[in-house]
Amino acid sequence: MEKRITDFFRGYVRIRIAGNHYDRFLNLCAYHDIVLWNLLPVGEAYEAFIARKDFKKLKTIVRKSHAAVKITERHGLPFFIHRNRKRKVYVLGIAAAMAFLFWLSAHIWNISIDGNLSQTDDVIFEYLSNAGIYHGMWKSQVDCKELAADIRNCFHEFAWVAAELKGTRLVIHVKEGILKEESEEDIQNKTEPSSLAASCSGTVESIYVRRGTPLVKVGDEVERGTILVSGALPIYNDSQEIAAYQYVASDADIVIKTQRTYQDELPLVGEEKEYTGREKISWLFRIGDTPFSLPDSFGSFAQYDTVSSLTQLRISDNFYLPFYIQKFTAREYENKEIQYTKEQAKEILNRNFRYFVQNLNEKGVQIFENDVRIEWTEKSAIASGILTTGENAVSRVKTDSMEEELQQNEYG
Repeated sequence: MEKRITDFFRGYVRIRIAGNHYDRFLNLCAYHDIVLWNLLPVGEAYEAFIARKDFKKLKTIVRKSHAAVKITERHGLPFFIHRNRKRKVYVLGIAAAMAFLFWLSAHIWNISIDGNLSQTDDVIFEYLSNAGIYHGMWKSQVDCKELAADIRNCFHEFAWVAAELKGTRLVIHVKEGILKEESEEDIQNKTEPSSLAASCSGTVESIYVRRGTPLVKVGDEVERGTILVSGALPIYNDSQEIAAYQYVASDADIVIKTQRTYQDELPLVGEEKEYTGREKISWLFRIGDTPFSLPDSFGSFAQYDTVSSLTQLRISDNFYLPFYIQKFTAREYENKEIQYTKEQAKEILNRNFRYFVQNLNEKGVQIFENDVRIEWTEKSAIASGILTTGENAVSRVKTDSMEEELQQNEYG
């Protein structure tokens, strides 16, 4: 599509190649990088399209190949202007339109992002806006290499970023790494001396210490804030007495068995939408960020949902324009009172509970016991109970002198 537009602006002609040596003519064109397209046999000759600038180079090739070349058709803007040179206003209008298209081609009217999974488009667009990248800016103001490097430095989960300009588009390609790059704060927390404390109350289910001094064992009851693994490592002298402490960043896998309360209430009588099948459509035309709405008749609907779709106009795949058409579809509905049966209410509550458990599992929480039951009242069904769970519920805290006293009491 873009080549066709370029050919139109530059002009091109259709030529007829006759004679007994047209094959030599074609070979010489290829040797001199002269492009012919849509080459077709016509009777005892061949016809093809050639750019206007390349046609001027054929004089020497025609002489060497002894071929006869004749123009049969002329196409494109230069020939159009020549044919209408006496219609000055018409030609000026065309020239103004071409100048406007040239101005449009020097700006960015579409920004697209692909390959991002952990970060949404909205988050990246907000970053681009803060970085001074926006729709309508001059393409010459964008340094693609610098932009890609800035995005990679801001979003550490992006292992590779590339930015390129295509027509009036800025395309940002992203590839995410398997492991998220740790922030400076995370690295600092894992290297500075620290201890691990319980972030909830419960019973220690399992403990595996890679670095640090364990202060609890399996089966111990702990409260929120209890130090589980100390970052103070005791150093013993020859008499097996504590002579000093070495401070490290504790590292351990600790599972604490705890309890969570679950409750979900569902009214047995409610309302649901029942669509009537009546729809109305409204349109909005936008130039850049300026909307021009057309009159709508949604007001005749007492209650309705609206669905919208936005289309950006373009000349080709990479030549987007700052013009948008938005379609709004209103779907009328009426509120219908419904009453759930016990079976329906039970299915809804069970489904909600399954989503809740699935969310816990995704966070690494194990379910040991499930004591959730459904109770019925006159107006609602209630799913409630206690879940016994196991989770790595620890937090990193600064090592203090109290841990040394705890260890002295334990070992001394």
